Amino acid sequence: MTTAVSLPRESRLVAAEIHFGTDGWRAIIADDFTFANVRRVAHGIATYLPSPAKVLVGYDNRFQSEDFAKTIAQVLAQRGLSVVLSRTSIHTPTLSANVVIQKAAAGVMVTASHNPPSYNGIKIKDQTGRPLPEHETRRLEALLHLPPSGTGSNGQTALSIADFLLKYLVYLRRRVDANLIRRLRGTVIVDAMHGVGAGVLDRFLGRSVLRLHTLHPTRDPLFGGHRPEPVEEYLTELLGTVKRRRAHIGIALDGDADRVGIIDDQGRYLTPHQVFPLLVWYLAKEKGWKGKVVQAVSLGYVSERIARTFGLPFEEVPVGFKFIAERMVAEDVLAGGEESGGYGFRGGIPERDGILCGLLFLEMLAATGQRLSQRLHALEGEFGRSSFLRRDLALGQPITDKTQFAKAISQKLPSKLLGQIIKEVRSLDGPKIILSDDSWLLLRPSGTEPLLRTYAESPSRKRSRELLDFAHRLLSSVTQTHD
Repeated sequence: MTTAVSLPRESRLVAAEIHFGTDGWRAIIADDFTFANVRRVAHGIATYLPSPAKVLVGYDNRFQSEDFAKTIAQVLAQRGLSVVLSRTSIHTPTLSANVVIQKAAAGVMVTASHNPPSYNGIKIKDQTGRPLPEHETRRLEALLHLPPSGTGSNGQTALSIADFLLKYLVYLRRRVDANLIRRLRGTVIVDAMHGVGAGVLDRFLGRSVLRLHTLHPTRDPLFGGHRPEPVEEYLTELLGTVKRRRAHIGIALDGDADRVGIIDDQGRYLTPHQVFPLLVWYLAKEKGWKGKVVQAVSLGYVSERIARTFGLPFEEVPVGFKFIAERMVAEDVLAGGEESGGYGFRGGIPERDGILCGLLFLEMLAATGQRLSQRLHALEGEFGRSSFLRRDLALGQPITDKTQFAKAISQKLPSKLLGQIIKEVRSLDGPKIILSDDSWLLLRPSGTEPLLRTYAESPSRKRSRELLDFAHRLLSSVTQTHD
């Protein structure tokens, strides 16, 4: 059921550079992320979409997100679009699923995802629920420089408000076995990180013998003083609570709950290079699913070995879930994953979803009757161990020509590294050096910041650290750096 709300007309713009990154536009609140610039983006979206297209607007728990969302809804409605605004704050996959279910032309989400509390942002989803593709993003950016055209109505503009979560819960029930999960006995700890994922798992499971305990369930625009990112350095309390309560698993959700972090029953943080293979292995082995495995170049070798074992096609794409989503729309994809903790699966929207991922882990535990630590041990016994590390190196200036950088790095490489032959150098998103035992090192320039992201995966933490140390030495030989 929807209700009507009236919002005042307003259309004030300022000139500023607005660039969309791997998934939308993000900026510091009251610096570049202002109401004037938000209106400017909204006018660009209205120009980009055909009138009277249907557009859904959602928002997260960040500072003034609901007010920014109302401003966007107001501009879109004034420009003649049919707008539905979420009644409450929601997580991004809820918006994406509703775009598909309600057959909308697009979705606009006010969120800065896992960025620091001082940021807010806007994500745009196309009619499939995926992030707007790269070429369409560039089209939209070009429209932001145009003055707004006339409005579609005069005076006060009416738009509708609806509850998007109910349709998302129905969507989830078609993709995981809720009855099987409800029979799982024990405790699960969820860290909502003060974001919009709080309470969604509880709503989905309803009455159950499984006990859910949620950390940081309340809204806090400061997110407890750190960025709402489900990585090990921000999950100390979750790690301790899982061990203390002897829980099955810890599930951490980022600010808009499209990313997930997983803690096993021994209180160990699992890297995405363990999480994604565990999911792929479960879907391929226990559920018998087929399809291509697609992953960002910064993910690793275990999932590739699983794909090869089960005869599944495999592909690496540049960093950014939109590249994975493009494959999910065009091809039969079993699962897609990225190093930042975002995962998507066949039969669902071509978008990452932390809630769905957490539920699939619970389904895995219920279906196999194994502890998560046992599943990981079995995975490593069959496909090898993974120890992943990442280190960001500051540069004197941004590396703008990735092709030239990759060429310069390749020319400096020895024939062997840490006693292993260098069997391949891939240059999809920065040079990725593959060794004969499948260990690898990736040097990925930011492109916009004076920053080089270095990634390494090997069977041991010591070896991965040595690979990162080599990257630092290698970089210093081709460009000026400082820590």
